[in-house]
Amino acid sequence: MENKNNNKIPFITCPKCSGRGDLFCQECRGAGNGGFFSGKFLYWGMILSSANIFRRHGIIFIRWIFDFIMAIFCLFGVASMTAWAWFYLKNQEFSSLLNFWQEKNALLFIFWISCPAIMLLIYRSNQRQNENKKIKPLNKNLQGTFPDSWNDLKRWNGAIDISSAFREKTLALLEKAYFLAKKKKQPEITPLHLLAALLSSDKIAVLFTRLDVPSRELVKKINNCLNKIPATGKKNQEINLSPEVKEILINGYIQAVEAKQDNVNSLNLLFPCFVKSEIIKEILSDFKIDENKIKNTIEWFRISQRQTENYRRYRRLARFKPSTNMDRAYTAVATPLLNSFGYDLTLAAKWGRLGLCVAREKEIATIFEVMKSGATGILLTGPEGSGKRTIIEGLAAEMVSEEKVPDFLKDKRLIELDTARLISGASPSEAEGRLLTIIDEIRRAGNIILFLENLENIIGLTAGQEESLELSEVLSGELERGALRCLATASEANYLKYVEGKAIGNIMSRVKIEEPEGDQAIHILESKVGNLEARHKIFFSYNALEAARDLSAKYIHDKYLPAKAIEILEKTASRTAGENKSRHYICTRNDIALTIKEVTNIPAQEIEEDEGKKLLNLEEELHKYVIGQEEAVKMTADSLRRARTSLKSDKRPIASFLFLGPTGVGKTELAKTIAKVYFEKSDFLIRLDMSEYQHEDSIIKIIGEPNGTSGYLTDAVRHKPFSLILLDEFEKANPKIFNLFLQVMDDGRLTDGQGRTVDFTNSIIIATSNASSEFIQTEVERGTPIEKIKEELLNKYLNKILRPELINRFDGIVVFKPLSEDEIAQIARLMLKDFEKMLTEKGITLEISEAGVRELARQGYDPKFGARPLRRLIQEKIENEAAKLILGKELKRRDVLIINKEIGLEIRTGQTI
Repeated sequence: MENKNNNKIPFITCPKCSGRGDLFCQECRGAGNGGFFSGKFLYWGMILSSANIFRRHGIIFIRWIFDFIMAIFCLFGVASMTAWAWFYLKNQEFSSLLNFWQEKNALLFIFWISCPAIMLLIYRSNQRQNENKKIKPLNKNLQGTFPDSWNDLKRWNGAIDISSAFREKTLALLEKAYFLAKKKKQPEITPLHLLAALLSSDKIAVLFTRLDVPSRELVKKINNCLNKIPATGKKNQEINLSPEVKEILINGYIQAVEAKQDNVNSLNLLFPCFVKSEIIKEILSDFKIDENKIKNTIEWFRISQRQTENYRRYRRLARFKPSTNMDRAYTAVATPLLNSFGYDLTLAAKWGRLGLCVAREKEIATIFEVMKSGATGILLTGPEGSGKRTIIEGLAAEMVSEEKVPDFLKDKRLIELDTARLISGASPSEAEGRLLTIIDEIRRAGNIILFLENLENIIGLTAGQEESLELSEVLSGELERGALRCLATASEANYLKYVEGKAIGNIMSRVKIEEPEGDQAIHILESKVGNLEARHKIFFSYNALEAARDLSAKYIHDKYLPAKAIEILEKTASRTAGENKSRHYICTRNDIALTIKEVTNIPAQEIEEDEGKKLLNLEEELHKYVIGQEEAVKMTADSLRRARTSLKSDKRPIASFLFLGPTGVGKTELAKTIAKVYFEKSDFLIRLDMSEYQHEDSIIKIIGEPNGTSGYLTDAVRHKPFSLILLDEFEKANPKIFNLFLQVMDDGRLTDGQGRTVDFTNSIIIATSNASSEFIQTEVERGTPIEKIKEELLNKYLNKILRPELINRFDGIVVFKPLSEDEIAQIARLMLKDFEKMLTEKGITLEISEAGVRELARQGYDPKFGARPLRRLIQEKIENEAAKLILGKELKRRDVLIINKEIGLEIRTGQTI
């Protein structure tokens, strides 16, 4: 007997028929192969043939006809009874109607003979419901010796024919795969045939829609692969299930067992299909579908089904749970004050008012373990929005069902105490008195577990005198004496600030709730989107959920999962519902990315064609505003392209540069241009003049203080994480400030004065410095190559001003050359363009002579100050004089203003209208 290891169970294959399941195989008698699970041997025993399929459908049709006739007969009987009652009441009183069984009437006779049909129909309906429960619970996984031959298996009583557990709709899909193989004259049903049949299932069709897979393209690819399977050419050849398909069916059955389903459905077969067939993996990989996506999307369907089933189950089990504060033994005592200040979470769960708690089994199990250890108080701590309350609500739901909770939690009430109402309108002493009365009620009732959300709310509230107890100390004293059990929550920050070290913090066992990640976060989001979809009439794809998790984690750092991802989904649903009136709009990853951009101003969506062209031609765009400095422009453009295509480290800023060179050569201008071109707005430039940060205490101005004073840099980046940070005259800052930027360029983050982490991974950092500008000027005039100048700067000059480790953190150190007279002339043209725009708005045309531009460049050129004198010259000689001409009514609308070769202004009078 051949053994094959599968992910879940060991499969065995008949050596004689090689798993084909031939009816005439003396060894396996058609079983072909099977596997061991939970101490049972699972195999597929149904023979698929045209005759068997026809016979099965014939039986189903006959049953349907019989049920239809019975239903008509029952309706006829009920109608007869109704007609008799109507005629009877016209002549008799209502009280005599109750003796209808004594009356003799043809209509009543029809009703009486229809009664057996009514009872038969009810019986058959109940029987069908029981038939749908085709999977019987199996024992836990058993270890031991299994039969080692097919003859032994025949005599072994631990074999299960799994085909009886498949519901009618699932068997119909298998039959569809059979007829597909028969139509193509192929000898056996492969996983590809099965997948093609599964696509006709509504659930599978919706699943692939969730995965953003175009159905037509998928069907086309499957058909192309099916057509490559060799055909036998025989018309009436019997079609067998391939060994791979039998393993898929068995694994589907196991999935149904583990999910505690009543029968096997189409969703149970999809994942085994994917795992078993390399061809299917290749097909779906073309649509960017991997194993994890399929598993999580299938789980999404199960979560939705569980939400419906749990509501029904809780309603059913809740009938045995008292609807008041009384326990089933009627031994509990009334709690009037607690009822007025509390909210019964178990009662809310009983009536289905709490949301489904998903993917929190580990956390709830931890709470049970801590309770079993004897702890009277448990405090859940974790970041805001990490789901602490949801876990408590999940615990309440478990207490209602009483299936998995420890015995000491059964028949108990979980009551949330509203601390705001407890304190509201009361003096501290009255609030303390209320709490003591409530605790006394809980102690006497004996069936209550108290829950306090935000435990810090009762810390620091005293009765007004120095010797009085805090409310938290009242509670901690009762917990220490074992008078009650209490659950509470607190955010991580508030726990460290208010609870840790206090009496209440010492008595309560702390359970840390981590921010959910990976599949856990996805499953939580899957449980939340149903309400959004119903409310906004839209549809979320799986990629949208994945993007909400990933992009919110990457770009939003002042909130936590799953709350921040849920918020992004809500904003996306609201926006897309308003923009698209279609009731079937599907929210994709790009819709989520657009919401992220709205919230953070960070472009997270896929690069569109126009943006791609702009990025490819970024140097050209930058040179529209920056003259010369080829190396600086190219280095920054390369970094921006890497960042936009996500080809950079996620733990560092987009790019960090140190611009060196004399004043007025374009260092600051290039930084402003990057903000304008790449960030699309100059608003995204955060500028710091580092000469203002020369003292040690200047660090407070950057990161803020614990007392609440915000730091200029950290606050600006928190509100605009997608920005360019310009650090002018960087070398003048205090050395302690250099240490801050060491951390920023290493880790991409900084902690501000209030302990908040500020993310710099979506920022560009440009530091400028005029250090050693005379050396640069001299060497350029000598004709020394820029690379040699940079090397000399780093080795002899720069390390005396900045620490070597800080210099090495920069992605690039760019040396700006002094500007030539030709470059000054080009800059002059750029500056005059701004002046020309202002004149155009007034209806005045500007005409500039080439000789005038050259004269501007000659007079405005200064090797020491670069282009700065040029700006002053244009202002004095041109802008000021033009302003006088306009005020003196000499320069009017439609006139032409000419800048002549001596930089003088001439006017050519325009046409008069």
